[in-house]
Formats: sequence, C-alpha cells, structure tokens
Amino acid sequence: MANKEDKVDAKQFLAMLLQYSRDEHFNHINFSVRLNRNPAYTRQVLNVNLKRVSKKYGNDERVYTSMTAEVGSQILSLLNQLKEEMYGSGADKIIWQTALLNRTDQEFGYRQIRERDQYNNLEFELLL
Repeated sequence: MANKEDKVDAKQFLAMLLQYSRDEHFNHINFSVRLNRNPAYTRQVLNVNLKRVSKKYGNDERVYTSMTAEVGSQILSLLNQLKEEMYGSGADKIIWQTALLNRTDQEFGYRQIRERDQYNNLEFELLL
C-alpha cells in the first residue's frame, strides 16, 4: 500500500503533462489503467502515453509515465471531477484553470475508449 507521501500531486502532474504536450506538439494524451497479469505482482498500473498526429511536426507516440494506480489515484480523481463538470454543463470540452499553467487555463476534450470491465480496467484520452 502506498504511503501518503508516495502519492503524486494531481494538479501539478496535470499541469506539467499539459505544458509538455503543448510544447512538444502532442495532441492526444492516453490514460490506461490495467491489471498487471503477472501472478507475482497483481497491481493495477496507470500508463500515460502521448501521441502526435501532425503533418507539420510528424507522427509520434511515446510513453510519458507509468505508475501504480494507487499512486496515481489523485490524478484519476481530478480528471473525473473535470469530466463530471464538463458533462454537467453540457459542454464538449473541459476548461481547466490553474496558476500552475503558464497560460493559466487549458481547454481539452475527453473521450472514453474503454469502460471499466470485470478487472476494473479503464482507458480514456484527452484531446488537445
């Protein structure tokens, strides 16, 4: 079980992720939570992948980070809150405002790729 100090600060992580993806011209951020099937290590893993589909900058796909779902639970919680605000207001995009971003606000879309299944796996992406 992760200690409280081992958890990632969600707002700071999301701000750094959005800033990096914008600076490097990535337009898709894919989050996937999957059960690791290794019998010796049965934990859920949160993977964050960046994807760029661009004629100007070229196509690229890379792993940004990987962590246990326990450590990244605050990130998933923050994204869930933003998603609920988006659906509650009937908007097509999420607008997140924070002083941690250089531009103080970021607009991005949310797209569910896979709903939770029997193993509690989940996959969604943010569209910049």
